[in-house]
Amino acid sequence: MNARRSTRLVAFGAAVALLTTLMSGLVAGADPAPSGVAIEPAPAVTLPPEFDEFYRPAAGLVADAEPGEILRARAILPAFFGILHMDVDAFQLLYRTNNSQGQPIATVTTILTPRGPAPAGGRKLLSYQIAEDSAAQYCAPSYVVQSGAIPADYVNAAEILIPIAAGLGQGWTVAMPDYEGPNSAYGASRLGAQATLDGIRAAENFAPSELNGPSTPAALWGYSGGTIPTAFAAEIKDEYAPDLNIVGAASGGVAAADFEAVVRHNNNGLYAGLISGAFVGIATEYPDMQRVLRERVDIVGQFVLASKKFLCHPMGTAVFPGLNYLGTFQGADPLLIPEIKHAIMDNSLGQRTPTVPVFMYHAQNDEIIPIAGTDRIYEKYCNEGAPSVTYVREFLAEHISGIFTQLPSGFYWLKDRLEGVPAPAGCTSTSPQTLVNDPQFGPGLAAILPAAAQALVGQAIGAGR
Repeated sequence: MNARRSTRLVAFGAAVALLTTLMSGLVAGADPAPSGVAIEPAPAVTLPPEFDEFYRPAAGLVADAEPGEILRARAILPAFFGILHMDVDAFQLLYRTNNSQGQPIATVTTILTPRGPAPAGGRKLLSYQIAEDSAAQYCAPSYVVQSGAIPADYVNAAEILIPIAAGLGQGWTVAMPDYEGPNSAYGASRLGAQATLDGIRAAENFAPSELNGPSTPAALWGYSGGTIPTAFAAEIKDEYAPDLNIVGAASGGVAAADFEAVVRHNNNGLYAGLISGAFVGIATEYPDMQRVLRERVDIVGQFVLASKKFLCHPMGTAVFPGLNYLGTFQGADPLLIPEIKHAIMDNSLGQRTPTVPVFMYHAQNDEIIPIAGTDRIYEKYCNEGAPSVTYVREFLAEHISGIFTQLPSGFYWLKDRLEGVPAPAGCTSTSPQTLVNDPQFGPGLAAILPAAAQALVGQAIGAGR
């Protein structure tokens, strides 16, 4: 019995060694990053970030790096819902960025490139920010996109198909940053925007991305929670990342236009779960706010806050519907407490006027994010002389349906920017009844859906571009 067991162990060890050699060979031919960081093989076992040492660099290594500098790189095997393998080249980059206080931290971006040769001069880059909306690390897109990942966050697992179909299908490289950072700071716009911009820097310094360095035309796109970093990045780009060639930023269902209004609107409502999740996330970046939550929230509120550290987007949103979360605070209106008010204001839009072209779309009957905040941001940008702002206010839509009805128009607007078509000058606002009868709706779906189908059945995506 012992001899047979020993034989099996030797055979198993040999098989593991052979598999490791083969996987290393798969990436051995890939060009290293210009920084000299070696590309590690795809992990044999897909672990959540909480247990994956790839996500935990030495503090000194991070502090010594420049924003956007690559610290580690590895190949991954991408799969839809962790099961259906996708035929694209995929890598993950651990890179330096900054938290809300300007201190060095590290996070991960996932790089996807289409099959087929890159065009002369390199590919274009789409940075797509998933609506992570979670205060738990295993909900990060870098985990959700990997083969073998447990699709606990099935909403984000489905949303990943949008940049794959719309971006890779056009022959663009796609970057999906873990913009919430190592502490899952859901709602922290400043951190998310910096992580997004530094993720673009990392992608442009990574040879397998097939980009042309800082001159690469890059576009930002996000919906709902994904607009938290996307729209804020458009505001701080000139100050934080003037070296990047950001040609446009598209945001749908703009979440950070008026944080206070979103909180008050959803308190006691069906989506009350979003409030406490954002409070947990933002407080990770602001110690004074964290202290207030410890001292001023009752036992019921503390239980709700603690639960959000373990729940992904759909579950975190669904639990405790109708809760008067603001009522769990003792004393004054929590949104008037200076420490909370400061944190919210520091992450709200409208602090700067973007110079990059901006496209915003929002359902007039959005049941989660009131459109009034986005209306005000549009007016503010225009009054302050923003060079190009396009705003679409669809009437016959709400938050969920708006994802689909407004997808083609967002896609075409970004496509024009990446292809060098000048953005419309000045400000343009339209309020269509519906976008389903828009001339771009059918062609947009026809451009996106075939690539989505290819991804689901394991065909090469973007090979014909």
